[in-house]
Amino acid sequence: MANLPKHPIWIKQVYILFQRNTQEQIRSSQILITSILQTIIMAILIGGVFFQIGTTQSSTIRRSPVLFFCAINQGVFGALMVINSFPSERELSLRERAAGTYYASAYFMAKILVDTFVQIPVPVIFSCIVYFMVGFQLVASKFFIFTLLITLCSFTATSLALMISALCKTTDMSVTVLPMALEVTRLFGGFFLAPAYLPKYFVWIDALAYIKYVYVGLSLNELQGLKLSCTVNETASGNCVLDGETTIRNLGLDYISIGGCISILLWFIIGCRIIAYFGIRFLKN
Repeated sequence: MANLPKHPIWIKQVYILFQRNTQEQIRSSQILITSILQTIIMAILIGGVFFQIGTTQSSTIRRSPVLFFCAINQGVFGALMVINSFPSERELSLRERAAGTYYASAYFMAKILVDTFVQIPVPVIFSCIVYFMVGFQLVASKFFIFTLLITLCSFTATSLALMISALCKTTDMSVTVLPMALEVTRLFGGFFLAPAYLPKYFVWIDALAYIKYVYVGLSLNELQGLKLSCTVNETASGNCVLDGETTIRNLGLDYISIGGCISILLWFIIGCRIIAYFGIRFLKN
């Protein structure tokens, strides 16, 4: 990097590396545009399949799949956007750092900042389309919480992918490990088996499944305060569920709050990125 003097102050390194990464993103803007187009298409498809699910008894059955699929979809999209980040640049980065051009921390911080700014539009656009097409509760606070959880889902998946990318020495290795990690989080995501009914010997894996906290948070946000309608036959048969809180208890989702889910996701993001930094800092070959 000819425009970066040897051993400049840390903030100067971050600034110049931020500019370089931004220019690289601009040169590869077609990838971002493609990601946004894919997001719009998937959001419309999801919204079309679950269009205006309403408040009938059957709507409670349809809410769980669409919320879980939203979490899975944005998790995969987020992870795929960055999985090749570090292996493809490892050789260049090691050479520049060996020459004393910049610190590993400056390189990592600049890359994280650029990736974050590039990534933000995707989950926000997705949320704006899906939320209103599906017909979730028309409450402003619930929409913003939904958008926040979907954005955190994308960032958490990105953090997981960054960690794998930083610890794997080649692109081939990183794209081999990532699918297994995503499948594990999907299996323990709380949809196929409610957390309350999970065998105790799988609790430690369950605790690491970030999808679970996204799905549970989305479910709590949507079901709390939800009023359901019943037909005459449903009322007569005694199978009428009048509110979303009953569904929350039936699914065993009442063991944590929305705030708890958000907090765990934030800690997951921080933890994965710290591990990713140490991978960049200490893995030389």
